[in-house]
Amino acid sequence: MNRYQRLCATADLSVSRFDHPPHEAHDDPEEEVSTRWAIAFVLSGTFDVLQGGRRVRLRRGSVFLSRPGFTFSCRHQEQFPTDVCLSIGFEPRAVVDSEHAWERAGWAVRRSPTPRLAYVEHRITDAATHVDTFQLERWALAALMALEADAGEGMARGRYAARCTALDAVVATCRAIELDPVARRSIADRARDVGLTSPRLTRAFRRYVGTAPHAYVMRCRLAAAADLLDSGRSVSETCYRSGFENLSHFCRTFQRTFGVRASMWRTVGLEERRRRVRELAGRPF
Repeated sequence: MNRYQRLCATADLSVSRFDHPPHEAHDDPEEEVSTRWAIAFVLSGTFDVLQGGRRVRLRRGSVFLSRPGFTFSCRHQEQFPTDVCLSIGFEPRAVVDSEHAWERAGWAVRRSPTPRLAYVEHRITDAATHVDTFQLERWALAALMALEADAGEGMARGRYAARCTALDAVVATCRAIELDPVARRSIADRARDVGLTSPRLTRAFRRYVGTAPHAYVMRCRLAAAADLLDSGRSVSETCYRSGFENLSHFCRTFQRTFGVRASMWRTVGLEERRRRVRELAGRPF
């Protein structure tokens, strides 16, 4: 018997926790057919996936891709399975321009995730732990963008293993930037905070986030600027309160990023504004 807990649901996607009721014997179906576009992360436990004559044992950190019509089988070694997964399911309209990513990935299951997916798994697991629906939606979208980016750059078929020390350092740095995007801190300062050198932190950022630390700072400042404009702040006040020092540069960057002038931001519908900010969070530069 399987058990699902819906953690977040929007018109485009849903995030669910998947596990098994304790102390209830489980029988694996002979065959399963997926009905959705989905990316699933294994949070704990182990189980085997059989697909196309191939058997792969998944464990903590492994990734499982499925799409409509995808046929597979799962096999558990225990009578009372303990595996837990976090599954992101996408509605068809959300993947209209992204279906190719599942095909181009060249895999349905990976024992170890690609670097970008490893980073996203850390962030979405944290959001699930804190039951933060906004962050769950944000990182669910980032998972889709990571899959697209990997497929587009030919990274998806390689063998990768996340370096825990570097990945933890990147996650810690990203959280610090998100908490205070206005802070004037050098890469060297941020690297010292997490016990790395500047070059190592920059390389790790590019590996796991797909961008440089400075670009991530700019991304967070732009998201903060959108929030300030939403609250009714003027363009000039927003510029300086979000960490920009030059008004012209801020206006150009804001328009290039969001597709609308800062002065016209509030004329865009609320849901569309939120969508653009969420896309910014997961977009590789």
